[in-house]
Amino acid sequence: MECSLRRRITEGLQLFYKDVISAKWAIILVVAYFVFLKKFLRSLCPMVLFTGFPCPACGLTRAGFRVLKFDLLGAWNTHPFIFAVIVLAVVFGIERYVYRSRRMKISKWCAIAVIVGMVLFYVWRMLNLFPDVPPMTYYHRNFLAAIFRW
Repeated sequence: MECSLRRRITEGLQLFYKDVISAKWAIILVVAYFVFLKKFLRSLCPMVLFTGFPCPACGLTRAGFRVLKFDLLGAWNTHPFIFAVIVLAVVFGIERYVYRSRRMKISKWCAIAVIVGMVLFYVWRMLNLFPDVPPMTYYHRNFLAAIFRW
């Protein structure tokens, strides 16, 4: 029996609401983490804070904000994988809330492909851009440097 579009959207939104409610403490903790780190430590990335070196995802937040401002070229230049992450989020949303799949096969394989691509791109950026081009710069006020100075 075929579902009507209105019913599919309604059920998808109800499932999304249930997911948000069940993950509310995780959402609150992630928001608190970002607010604390940005306010007091000036970086959101745990790897940068601990080692001073950028991680494979460094620049994704800035690229995401550029996408929200419709600066697509700036987002591409900051971190081109922002578009793969957006596509992954759309695939996840369709698979979870439109088709109501529990196994998430397509999303898992897409996520693996994005992660592998980001790691390979990270190696390329470290070899070609580090430490001169943001976000591939060294953060001198990191935890390990403070320990070695102490």
